[in-house]
Amino acid sequence: MTQQPFSRGNLNAISYLSYYFVGALVSTLGIVLWPLCQAFNKDPSFIGQVFTLMNLGMFVPIMLGGLLMKKWGLKMPLVIAAAATVVISAVLFITPTLTMFSIAVAGIGACGGVFMTLGSYLVVRINPDEKRRSASLIFTDFFFSLAGATLSFLLAWLFKLGATWMAMYGIMGALGALMLALSLRCRFPTTEDESAPSTPQATADEGWGAAVYLLCFALFAFLLAEPIFTMWTPGYLQSRFTLPAEEAALFTTVYWVTKAIGLFVNQFTVKWMQLRTFLLICTVAGLLAIAIIANSTNTTLILIACGVFGFFNSGLFSGLMSYGSLQISQSSPTLLSALLTCGTVGTLVFASVSSLVNQQFGIQAAVNTSTVAYGVLLITLIAAVLCSRAERLHRNGAMDI
Repeated sequence: MTQQPFSRGNLNAISYLSYYFVGALVSTLGIVLWPLCQAFNKDPSFIGQVFTLMNLGMFVPIMLGGLLMKKWGLKMPLVIAAAATVVISAVLFITPTLTMFSIAVAGIGACGGVFMTLGSYLVVRINPDEKRRSASLIFTDFFFSLAGATLSFLLAWLFKLGATWMAMYGIMGALGALMLALSLRCRFPTTEDESAPSTPQATADEGWGAAVYLLCFALFAFLLAEPIFTMWTPGYLQSRFTLPAEEAALFTTVYWVTKAIGLFVNQFTVKWMQLRTFLLICTVAGLLAIAIIANSTNTTLILIACGVFGFFNSGLFSGLMSYGSLQISQSSPTLLSALLTCGTVGTLVFASVSSLVNQQFGIQAAVNTSTVAYGVLLITLIAAVLCSRAERLHRNGAMDI
């Protein structure tokens, strides 16, 4: 066996930090929303629309991820994105205007899209075994939730001490500097898998099947529902139950903590439970929990439901990605890019859709948009399971599918 021409430990660290960065960017929107409204004297719907620029910036490199990797390799896009994050954060501190903020969130969003695309591909690239890949994807996603759990608590504490919204983007700059240091010292693999030279052609000739497209739409519904919940729930709790900002932030902190716990546990769960069963159980439990969060009048019950929602919501993104990759005999970067791109459309439009609903029907309706999206996710997932080819294609690993 030849020695691997790349730094597996450093590549894992880059994948973890990539997901932590994107988690930090997305999971804290609800917490920084109100300080931004106060700083710029704008209503939440307006700031929610500004965040669409961040999502648009994130979407473009994810959509073009395959082209970026083919043309520039893996190292250069990471180095450029990390350096750009540091520069953008520094400029935002110097000129903290609404115009500069709008430009900055679009730029940092684009950097996050580069990190997410390359971080996901690295997990697939260095883990050819299907079982190990599924577990690794779930563990990498753990860092997305870890960002929500740690930064929700940290930002709530900093805001209580009198910090402004710029504290968040100071943190993003520091994460960018860490990514830059890791990327510069790391040895990266090529984008071609030398151990399977015929795989790209074989994969290109193999049809994806209906289940892949359904799972693409399921990822869209999931990535529409979750950020709507994290963005609007703190404000909803403040307006409906007159909770102080730091107490409302506790509810989303509980969500991210239990999601992080769930991700840590579920990397082992998927090794003995059928993946389709795991996905269906988590989706049903998540739908019930988000319905309670958006409609219950009992804050204690809502707090418990946030914990339940976090735990059962934890493995869905990585689980759907894994189940999609199993629908063809040889998973490819093209398929991974398609799943990520379709899912990211949900992240792209969630702020606009939920802000419009909030403007027309109120903040509770905005939160309930997440409930509706979860219902669509469940229906789509059931349809995907019914026409899945994974069980036939990977008969030897049926226990894991």
